[in-house]
Amino acid sequence: MLTTPTVIDAYETLGIIAPECDECEGVGAVTYFHGPHERERGCDRCHGIGRRLPCPHCTDGTQPGTGETCATCDGYGSLC
Repeated sequence: MLTTPTVIDAYETLGIIAPECDECEGVGAVTYFHGPHERERGCDRCHGIGRRLPCPHCTDGTQPGTGETCATCDGYGSLC
């Protein structure tokens, strides 16, 4: 019998609770207006997850001092 795989949240499994994303308020999507129409897209800050764990090595995705892309977060500024 095949069963549907369950999604495991690795951060909660490790006991780390990431705070809600302040951009989308934990929803994972933001609403914007395109002319008179209201549209929705995935959040750019948390990448649609709804939670955001800031990178411990940078604040904006670049290495302090050098300006190169942060190797820890790959330029996103967050780990999830």
